Amino acid sequence: MSKVIFSNDYIKLIEEDDGFYIESYKKGYTLEEFNQILSDFPQIRITNFVVLRNTILNAPKFQTKFAEKRERVEITVTKDHLKAFATLYIPASELTEENREKIALEILEALQDKGIVYGIIQDALLKEFKPKIRFLIAQGKLPVEGKPSVIKMYEIQEPQPKITEDGKVNHYELNLINKVERGGWLGERIDATPGEPGKSVFGEEIPAKPGKQLPLLYDRNSVEEVYDKEKGITTLIAKKSGAVFYKDDVIYVYDYLEIEGDVSFETGNINFDGFVNIKGTIEDNFSVEAKHDIEVLGSMGIGGINKIYSKDGCIYIRGGIAGKNKARIYCKQNLYTKFASDCIIECEGTVYIGFYAINCYIKAKQVIFESKNSRIIGGRIDAEIKVVANEVGNRTEIPTYIHVKGFNRKKFKDTFDQINDSIKEINEDLAQLKHRAAIYRGSGNLSEKHQYEFKRILKDISNLREELKRLQAERKNYLSYLRTKGEGEITIYGIVHGNTTFEIKNIQKRFMDQTRGPITYYVLENELKSS
Repeated sequence: MSKVIFSNDYIKLIEEDDGFYIESYKKGYTLEEFNQILSDFPQIRITNFVVLRNTILNAPKFQTKFAEKRERVEITVTKDHLKAFATLYIPASELTEENREKIALEILEALQDKGIVYGIIQDALLKEFKPKIRFLIAQGKLPVEGKPSVIKMYEIQEPQPKITEDGKVNHYELNLINKVERGGWLGERIDATPGEPGKSVFGEEIPAKPGKQLPLLYDRNSVEEVYDKEKGITTLIAKKSGAVFYKDDVIYVYDYLEIEGDVSFETGNINFDGFVNIKGTIEDNFSVEAKHDIEVLGSMGIGGINKIYSKDGCIYIRGGIAGKNKARIYCKQNLYTKFASDCIIECEGTVYIGFYAINCYIKAKQVIFESKNSRIIGGRIDAEIKVVANEVGNRTEIPTYIHVKGFNRKKFKDTFDQINDSIKEINEDLAQLKHRAAIYRGSGNLSEKHQYEFKRILKDISNLREELKRLQAERKNYLSYLRTKGEGEITIYGIVHGNTTFEIKNIQKRFMDQTRGPITYYVLENELKSS
């Protein structure tokens, strides 16, 4: 059915069932003028611009089809099906408040025809309608990604000596070995959540990405997991009593030998491939050797023992050492003791002594006396970096010798910088390997070749983490060394008595008379200085 929708002296626009036609009568009408009238007919969609242009510019021309009829309400949906938009191709004269309900029904029918059933925005039907302006009419629901699993693990406590001086009894307490009983808690993992599915505007469910289930790294021989399905919690517990230890981020319970009493003829000498805890003491002439940490917890300490030797760990002697010129103590890392007398101590780490050392030979990276009343009386100390104490020597002027080998600050600084560079490189390598591992981990069907590659990547990650842990510990040590004054330091807070000798980097200072501190001696540019 034909219908003339516009006419003037130049053109006529006719609406037919199959589209829109144009007829021209005379020249003089422009395309710009035609475009102005198109704004009143948003339902027109030009399909043949050449015909339109030719009809207007080369008038007169017979009636020719140039456009199709748009839907009054056009619905478009985004590719992810999460948003639907409506555009009204209805003349502005119809978009009145009186026609709002009628137009709203047209929009709802168009949505229904498109299959859109979810997230329809009712408020959009109450706003002012405008032709050819796209507006949001429906919005789906994004899926909520599941939360990753949460892991909490047993924390290894670093040795931190506690000194108590009450005027009567001086205590030197320390937790060196992190012991766990069989069945004891070692860690837990709260399951990742599955996430919350979303919904498209078509009412289709959009699956949620589940949270990442992080692995629990533990030694299957000494640790086991127990799963509580109702709570969604996996708990790690110790299969045996022992000492908690981490290696390559894997938690272990190492063999742990506990001597309830003393090391004596009843036990014989101890040589153990693990951790050793002695509740009592070590009787004279007996030895204790272990791969890892050794604790001697008896309040009376030890006397004229033969030897205490820790191959890889630390040593803690709670009651002190009265060595009777026989006791020898060696350890790879640090030694902690209340006091020391008449003994030999050699450590590759730091020797921490609570109160005093009398007639001892002590060799270590650093020797630190921790009490405000600490004393070094007689004997010899050989340190590489630093010695710190309150008082040296005594009123009888017993010969006391403190030697600090010293260090090359530039070389230490270069090493410190190299460690930092290595840590940075390892972190970068780890990030790349983790990215590669994530690709393999996300695949549900790996070939034999890819499984081998995945295992190799995981092994490389484990090795780098262990190296990173070692370097971080080394960096911490070097940072401590670089805080030392000069290139070797001896700090005394109280008194230096006569007949005492300090030597730093082969430069000696002899004290013939009493000198009061606090004072620090150090070597800088081959010169002994004090502050």
